[in-house]
Amino acid sequence: MNVTIIAAIISAVVALAAAVIAIVGQVRVKRVEAQLALQKADADRRAEIEKTAQKFREPLGRAAYDLQSRIYNIVKSDFLNAYLENGDERTKSYAIRNTLFVIAQYFARTELVRQEIQFIDLGADEQTRKLSELQDSIYSIWQTNAYGDPLFRIFAGEQRAIGERLIRNDPRGPECMGYASFLDFYKEHRDPLLCAVEADVATLGASLPRALPRLVALHHALVDLLDFLDPSFVRFPQRNRTKLEV
Repeated sequence: MNVTIIAAIISAVVALAAAVIAIVGQVRVKRVEAQLALQKADADRRAEIEKTAQKFREPLGRAAYDLQSRIYNIVKSDFLNAYLENGDERTKSYAIRNTLFVIAQYFARTELVRQEIQFIDLGADEQTRKLSELQDSIYSIWQTNAYGDPLFRIFAGEQRAIGERLIRNDPRGPECMGYASFLDFYKEHRDPLLCAVEADVATLGASLPRALPRLVALHHALVDLLDFLDPSFVRFPQRNRTKLEV
């Protein structure tokens, strides 16, 4: 065979091999780039979830803490009965209206979280899914007929509606109104749902045994939520998160 032809064949084979190696290298580079892009997208998604969690963890935790504290005082210290029977008009009004606000505030904070996490892939984030499960448990305790007595029973749709009443648009986004704004709002708007809860609160002082099973279950579930939101007791002290005895 002619030396020139052999040289040409060798050159062609070398060129082909070089081309194959180059293509394989490009494929590997593209594969690595795709993997890095997926990792970055996952990291960005988790960072966004954590940003959302940080935004709502403190306010939701505060609302849960205030509500569980009020329930504890109602059950253990006879908070409502003491103020309603022995207090003046100011303390009576405070005992009822502030308890009503603490309940409504929790519903508002829960609704704000619900509106936000509906856009998050719960199946891909264990922490977010756990938060949703804890909130669903508290929803269920409020609305269930399992405790027999309808006192303090608030259906899920009513919980959301009450929460929506307290949400206002702030320059930084939707926010729950404070106690002073709530008093002004409630004075001007005698909302039927809030009035119904207020009537239950006013009745609760003399009818505590009827609502006790639901209140104890709510207290336990709220403490569980606090344990999830603040497991290291950084924001809310452990000594004030003792579950009521059944």
